[in-house]
Amino acid sequence: MSNTPFFLTIQHCEAAHSVVQRTAHRFAGRCSLSVETADDRSVVRLVGVIDDPERLEREFRAALLDDVLRARIEAETAPLRQLIVEAALRSALREPGAGA
Repeated sequence: MSNTPFFLTIQHCEAAHSVVQRTAHRFAGRCSLSVETADDRSVVRLVGVIDDPERLEREFRAALLDDVLRARIEAETAPLRQLIVEAALRSALREPGAGA
């Protein structure tokens, strides 16, 4: 068990800084942390009672992969979601009884 800082380095080609921040937020209840950007990578600093740093890194990287995939799906479906919202707004603003 250790209370010394534990660092994870994530290359931006693996995950965008914003995605790393999103993942780090999930771990905020387990330890104190900060996320900084340095050149082409994000550096996550975790401090707290970390009994198994290797397990923590595996969990963080698994959560990061989940967030990377979610961000990719979000980006890929953004145009479709925009069309759905626009269609719903047009339908809501249509005059009553104007027909389809």
